[in-house]
Amino acid sequence: MPKVLPEPNSDCYQTFQTLSGAEQAMVMKVREFMKASVAPIINDFWERDSFPFDVLPGFRDLQIMGVGYEGYGCAGGSNLLACYIAMEIAKVDCSFATFFGVHSGLAMGSIFLCGSEEQA
Repeated sequence: MPKVLPEPNSDCYQTFQTLSGAEQAMVMKVREFMKASVAPIINDFWERDSFPFDVLPGFRDLQIMGVGYEGYGCAGGSNLLACYIAMEIAKVDCSFATFFGVHSGLAMGSIFLCGSEEQA
């Protein structure tokens, strides 16, 4: 009888379980959104050299922009959470991962680092 191999696990350092329950749920919510809303359509957009802007309202509703930063409308959470969210997005589509990185890290990160209450 052949030996049954374990399921593949990309969490080789087993850090996912160090996230809080709420953070784990957020990662799973992002995973499900990407699988349900982006994966089925993204190849067609790549072939047309286009971006699926119609998916952005659902992406916005995830409320993940600025994850890892507190205040100024940022999502908060740990840096590890930000990494897991980026990884889940990139598993499905690198263009969405870039979109997330620019808006969450570059834009919200700049506001977090250089913004003030007077600007809010």
